[in-house]
Amino acid sequence: MRYDRSQLWREAAAGLAVWSLAALALTGLVLYAVLWTSPEEGAAPTLLGLSLDQWADVHDVLGIAFLVAALATLALGRPAWPVAPAAHGLAAAAVTVIVGLTLMHLPPATWLLPEGYPREAVESADEEPGALPYPGAGDEPLAAVAREMAMDPTRVVIALQEAGLHFESLDETLEAIAGHNGTTAAAVYDAIRHLEAPLLAPHEETPFDLVESRFMGHDVRGKTVAQLAEAASVPLDLALRRLRAAGIDAKPGELADTVASNSGVTPMDVLAALVVEGYRPRR
Repeated sequence: MRYDRSQLWREAAAGLAVWSLAALALTGLVLYAVLWTSPEEGAAPTLLGLSLDQWADVHDVLGIAFLVAALATLALGRPAWPVAPAAHGLAAAAVTVIVGLTLMHLPPATWLLPEGYPREAVESADEEPGALPYPGAGDEPLAAVAREMAMDPTRVVIALQEAGLHFESLDETLEAIAGHNGTTAAAVYDAIRHLEAPLLAPHEETPFDLVESRFMGHDVRGKTVAQLAEAASVPLDLALRRLRAAGIDAKPGELADTVASNSGVTPMDVLAALVVEGYRPRR
């Protein structure tokens, strides 16, 4: 009796390995040869009423079932061949139950899938084209996008500079800034996404406060204008234009301390003027 029972287990394990492998090959064919090569771009592919997500779930669970059955077959020893019809029947029923539980999202089948898979991956792919805050944002001046998203323009400027992105002013579009920096409009917006209104705490900070906070601990006084522009990721010619507009006469090789003394402002005012478009120091 013990021999018959052990033989039945061996044959059941072998049968499950065979049936799960066959089903695994079928679902793999459906996924790779049919659904993932769908010619309709943007369409949600389906086959036999099942979505790509459902086929992927079934494929993954069957893969684990095959692995377990194959290991069990090796551990129990070689079964008699051919496998008895009863063992094939049990194996086919087991595969059917596994598929059914997976499609209904019931345990223990769902325990075999990573949490949130494959929904999160699909949602991330769906969100990728919508990385910009709204349609057409890439073709609008960044200043307009900032207003639409209730962002502080000064914070936008500083965030872009901290990200190492070069731009002339907020009048440039996201697409234009992206083109200058060899990246995408979505990547440029990612540098300022954290400034969107829901995530931005109320503040009373002035542009000067923001610049001072960013460069706290830096030896602003002992740096030249050219060095300050480089540290702030501002093109030198743009920095000089901003300084002139703020009423500050400066040369690239002059120290900020010297420029500040000659213009009746502080070294931090010099830095703020070359960083923030339209900044006017108090005298």
